[in-house]
Amino acid sequence: MKPASLKLTGIMIAFVIIVVSFVYAINVKPIVTGEHSFATSAGLKQFNSYSELTEFLMSSKSQPNWNLFNGLRFQEDASGISASISDSGGKTVDYSQTNIQVAGVDEPDIVKTDGVYLYIVTGNKVIIVKATPAENATIEGEVSINENFTISNIFICDNKLVIFAENYDYPIYITEKDLYSELPRWYYSPDTYVKIFDITDLSDSEVVKDIVIPGRFTGARLIGDYVYIVTNQYSYDFVYLEEDELIIPRISVNSNIIDIPLKDILYIDTYEQGSSVTNIVSINVKDDSDDVTIKVFLLGNTEILYVSKDNIYVVYSSNFYDYDLLQKTVEEVMYPILPENLKAEIEIVKTLSLTDYQKQTVIGWILENYTNSMEESLKQELALDISKIIEKTTIHRISISNGNIEYAAKGEIQGSVNNQFSLSEYDGYLRVSSTLQGQMFGYFLSNAPSQNNIYVLDMNLRVVGKLEGLAEGERIFATRFIEDKCYLVTFRQIDPFFVIDLSDPRYPTLLGELKIPGYSTYLHPYDDNHIIGIGMEESAVKISFFDVTDLSNPVEISKYEITGDDYWWGSSTALYEHKAFLFDEEKNLLVIPAGSYSKESAYVFDITIEDGVQLKGIIVHEAETEEKTEEDYNYWYYDYGYSIKRCLYIDNVLYTISEKMVKMNSLEDLFEINSLNIA
Repeated sequence: MKPASLKLTGIMIAFVIIVVSFVYAINVKPIVTGEHSFATSAGLKQFNSYSELTEFLMSSKSQPNWNLFNGLRFQEDASGISASISDSGGKTVDYSQTNIQVAGVDEPDIVKTDGVYLYIVTGNKVIIVKATPAENATIEGEVSINENFTISNIFICDNKLVIFAENYDYPIYITEKDLYSELPRWYYSPDTYVKIFDITDLSDSEVVKDIVIPGRFTGARLIGDYVYIVTNQYSYDFVYLEEDELIIPRISVNSNIIDIPLKDILYIDTYEQGSSVTNIVSINVKDDSDDVTIKVFLLGNTEILYVSKDNIYVVYSSNFYDYDLLQKTVEEVMYPILPENLKAEIEIVKTLSLTDYQKQTVIGWILENYTNSMEESLKQELALDISKIIEKTTIHRISISNGNIEYAAKGEIQGSVNNQFSLSEYDGYLRVSSTLQGQMFGYFLSNAPSQNNIYVLDMNLRVVGKLEGLAEGERIFATRFIEDKCYLVTFRQIDPFFVIDLSDPRYPTLLGELKIPGYSTYLHPYDDNHIIGIGMEESAVKISFFDVTDLSNPVEISKYEITGDDYWWGSSTALYEHKAFLFDEEKNLLVIPAGSYSKESAYVFDITIEDGVQLKGIIVHEAETEEKTEEDYNYWYYDYGYSIKRCLYIDNVLYTISEKMVKMNSLEDLFEINSLNIA
């Protein structure tokens, strides 16, 4: 670089430093660091004391763009329980269960059945309906909890009813003086309440376990005798924490508040875009005397939960970069094309007595000045290369077995994942689909075209195989892994349906592709050679029936479209909630709630390979009032209470459930047998 140029650059850097320092002094608090703990065998660390835990969380709080730790304070539960149920002795052998992702891993839902009773969540109650015989169906009782709570979903396990509820009032106390404090020391943070009822004697149900877990309910699974619950506490704002106060994570079991031991609190000492606390709890549903197990993990965010029989996968995606990641990006992507004088300027910035945040800002301005003169196509190439470094999904594997919870491994892939169906564990490997969005880096590089990827990871979460660059310019809407195959739907203007071979985990291979209008958001296996898709085509809900017998040439053999009303597009809860999807191959039965935003009814289909998807009939829930005129159905009308949420069958009877009604129809001809108002 010439002396005059170096002098000018030095003046520019000095000016930038002054400006950045002024901005930083106003907006960013200093970061407090400290020495922490020791590593576990899986690479996580433990704290030596609650003082270290408090220091770590307070230090995290000061970092730019971090969410901050929510308080751990329980509200006293003044729950009221009412049940007046008579034992019927009825028994069935053929009934549908919740549509789940992994066989043997039950998922909670708002409606459950044991083949005799229906358990229906509504507000702060579980309505219990004696469902058989359908002609005499009746409400036989309810279980209610504190009116300030909302029940999210439930499990039924033999003679136990497991209720999950949240409360949005006050969190759990930390110290004795908190009990008398007028001001909460943390802002808004819900707790998750788990109540297990013994319903052996239906006339006298009782709570046998009452557990309060700090944080929002993220998800739960029932595997064998154990229910595993995951809650998440985002670190929003610490306030009013006095100098001598400590953060001590706690859990309440049967009104006994228990400190969580330091050995059960693990963390990763790395900078994350969003720091949060993930609590994983296991409860033996069948043995009331068994202790509750809890592990606390400081891992980053918890966005998506996938659970196999042996592992919980905690997943979150980010497109955030800090100074360290900026350095890596500059060295791997920008340095090979940067002029020597700009490399020298960046090296000067690295040596200056600035914070990482200030260095990041100055280097960003240098790169912006350089890229402004680039052609757009070159900018997009750079943006794609940078996106591969910046856009990532972090996956944590936590091993579970008979209630035991142990951290096992951490891994990363490029791009972001869509939902729990983006992951699948099979034969010792984890398969993941992701979309690389190609988002803008800083404010000086254009977006790159998106692309989609399939990754195969071993149980140490190391990538052993990958297939990248699928469907440029589109993003994944649906994924279904079935044994050694992956079925993938992307969308932008048309719906490419991909078939991918995963028989060799090291070399995923694209076998076939079908391009059709619309897209699917949920894929479900019909049999080994056929797939059902639920999605949209223009403004209508579309059910697609795919034949994948020839993997290299998938074919849509049938489809059915459900349009909306005069005001709204077609809609279906099954588009985003797989538990609303009812399918039985032996009965040739497919049922989904569908209609429009204003109301969804139960669309009942016969589905066979020979005849495709054939509408059998529509079941509608309506109030027993005068018929509404055309004028009554205006743009804003939404009949939420009679919009069907779930469908199930017991023997040859189809039960459809809305917030206000249960209706029973014959599976043979959909003749209405009975209806029951539940609200």
